[in-house]
Amino acid sequence: MAKNLFKLFLALALLAFAAGCAKKMSDGDKNKIYSEGMTAYTAQDYATALTKFKTIADQGDARAQFNVGVMHHQGQGVALDDKEAITWWTKAAEQGHAEAQDNIGLRYGKGQGVAMDWVQAYKWFGIAAAGGNQTAQGNMQAAAARMTPDQIQQAQKLIAEWQDKHKK
Repeated sequence: MAKNLFKLFLALALLAFAAGCAKKMSDGDKNKIYSEGMTAYTAQDYATALTKFKTIADQGDARAQFNVGVMHHQGQGVALDDKEAITWWTKAAEQGHAEAQDNIGLRYGKGQGVAMDWVQAYKWFGIAAAGGNQTAQGNMQAAAARMTPDQIQQAQKLIAEWQDKHKK
């Protein structure tokens, strides 16, 4: 028993050490990899683009997270998968990426990758519009035309809560 606990402790200590040694990339390195990903994407080399984007998306780069979501939404280099697109767009959206926020709203409005939900669509459009996405403003108005006043009020409350949580 003690021998097994020691092995478990040793394994956990090694994992903690490895995690602490994991090197964070510099912004310059991230920008270089992002640029390489965009070059590959433009050349329709989706496998390379996805590899480049995922490398920095996994490090928290919102631009790359957004692009990985787009590639899943469009089936570029991966199987078309709106649920996976939503996952990546949410990571970017949580960092304030307004286009990702608008795209999430569109998926809720169309029921693609998520259940159709006008309250959630309006919420994400509102957050994106507040972040400067002009398309989202029109999308929010279109969503409002399909909603009851109570639903709009509920969505506005969700927007305010999200904004309070994400104050910089």
